[in-house]
Amino acid sequence: MGKPWLVYLVIALGALTALGQTAQDLVSQGDALFQSLWRKQFTLSDAPALKAQLEQAMRLYEQALALEPNHTGALNMMARCYYTLADLFLPDKEKGDAHAKGQEYAERSLRTNPQFVRVEKEKGFVEAVKTSSDITALFYTYANWARKVELGGAVGILAAALRGDDRKLMALMERCLEVDRTYIKGAPLRALAGYWSKHPFARDLEKARGYVEEALATWPDYLENRLFLVQYYLLPLERWAEARAELQKIFDAPLGEDELYNGFIKVLALDVYGAISDK
Repeated sequence: MGKPWLVYLVIALGALTALGQTAQDLVSQGDALFQSLWRKQFTLSDAPALKAQLEQAMRLYEQALALEPNHTGALNMMARCYYTLADLFLPDKEKGDAHAKGQEYAERSLRTNPQFVRVEKEKGFVEAVKTSSDITALFYTYANWARKVELGGAVGILAAALRGDDRKLMALMERCLEVDRTYIKGAPLRALAGYWSKHPFARDLEKARGYVEEALATWPDYLENRLFLVQYYLLPLERWAEARAELQKIFDAPLGEDELYNGFIKVLALDVYGAISDK
């Protein structure tokens, strides 16, 4: 990654200059740090410095929220940052708590909309979701919530389905598709692929394939799309040779403009390849 001491210098300077700034000033600084992070390659050796940069962005968003508690930009980015923190940097035992916090921030953002609050009170969460056009709040409510459920294993997934979480999760994803199915290079499509691949009562691998293949056809250079094809379609069908071929494409692909996540996906793909190499 080059000179990690530069990251720590930015963090120190950021802490010194936060006083006297507006909430929007702080959010803009957090956004700049986050976007800079997204353009850095993820490697295991650089992970501590990358994590420190993400946490500094989060501190800036928290400072903004202390000044302006309903700042939707800060709320949305806290939801996205907690998802990223859990996904890339935390051990499994700590991921669930981070996703719970991310879900909380995203729902707070949804409820800054008075219409959402009114409809939720009168008709419930599912109907309220239809009033929102905030793709970040919608998606990261879903993403953090669904990942938190997934981390609970088969028991957690079953319990979530029994208490009706799947209706709320599907409402969020259907609204995401209506608002912007292109968000983060097909994130709603990837999410629905995972949903249908893992649903305990209504699993549908062909639906999963359709969603992930749409994302992959449109954004082939975003490597998470290809990994989702492997994880949520090929592996459940035990199509080992095809899965290994797709993983090899991930290894061979350039990092492109999404260096953080593409680098992370290459690391994940190595683990998946090792698990199926003798199949």
